[in-house]
Amino acid sequence: MSVEAIRIVGARQNNLKNLSLDLPLHELIVITGVSGSGKSSLAFDTLYAEGQRRYVESFSAYARQFLERMDKPQVERVEGIPPAIAIDQSNPIKNSRSTVGTMTELTDHIRLLFAKIGQLHCQQCGRPVQRSHASTIVTSLLQQAAGQAVMIGFPYQRTAQQTPEAIRLELQRLGFTRLLVAEQVVRLDAEAPLPDAGTPIEVLVDRIVVQAERRARLLDSLEQGLRFGQGLVVVHFPDGLQQKFSQHLHCPECNITYRDPVPNLFSFNSPLTGPSNPGVAPARATNAACSWPFAPDTVFPPMCPLPGSRPSSGRP
Repeated sequence: MSVEAIRIVGARQNNLKNLSLDLPLHELIVITGVSGSGKSSLAFDTLYAEGQRRYVESFSAYARQFLERMDKPQVERVEGIPPAIAIDQSNPIKNSRSTVGTMTELTDHIRLLFAKIGQLHCQQCGRPVQRSHASTIVTSLLQQAAGQAVMIGFPYQRTAQQTPEAIRLELQRLGFTRLLVAEQVVRLDAEAPLPDAGTPIEVLVDRIVVQAERRARLLDSLEQGLRFGQGLVVVHFPDGLQQKFSQHLHCPECNITYRDPVPNLFSFNSPLTGPSNPGVAPARATNAACSWPFAPDTVFPPMCPLPGSRPSSGRP
């Protein structure tokens, strides 16, 4: 049975007189009263103290010596209380953008959590972006293409200064003999001319039937493709479809490379979230800050002057 309320029974902390009450969970609760009525005794000295005390006791004896210890409040029992956070009014908010998370430093831990276990998705196609290794690609192929004859290749990055003959000689020196051009196999030792500079070239590493018995050969071919393809390999299936895999945080379909997530990437005032970083909405840079376009009628009430309008006081 789930607990829907925090039950306090027999609270006698400070000036509380055997107080018993239920505080519903997932609700905003305001405690009011005249000075000396026991508001702080109930909220801080009883409720927060018991929640913090139980939370600290859940750690090992070694960890507890580094944490703040709180005395058990004078209360008969407290039921259904989760770990508690207290913000004292004596700590004024010095920044208009301060929140409960920033004041309690919870956002530091949340940013670290997102950076470590967050799942990155491509900002353009929405597909998950993750690193692929030769062993994981083999496992994936054995699951989805067992018994099919596939072709394994990698895109060849040629420069504008390279002539077709120089490309042919370099690939032959590396041990490759075939290319994939428009899904057609072209042999390097043939007299057929190589495509123009604007046509992408894909080097064919291997043609193989996906079988568990050929796992070692599959692994070796994929490792070669990832090595010479600068971390990118392409697998062609008999039905004409192809699947791209990347060793980096790179979306092969959209050709977008993402940086490794770090905690600062999830901070609202970090320069890492500027307009030059993928995954962030386009912004207009002004000096060291960024401004995002918005619809004024959805932000300002109808009676408020819009930004840039003349002040009602008549001052210039």
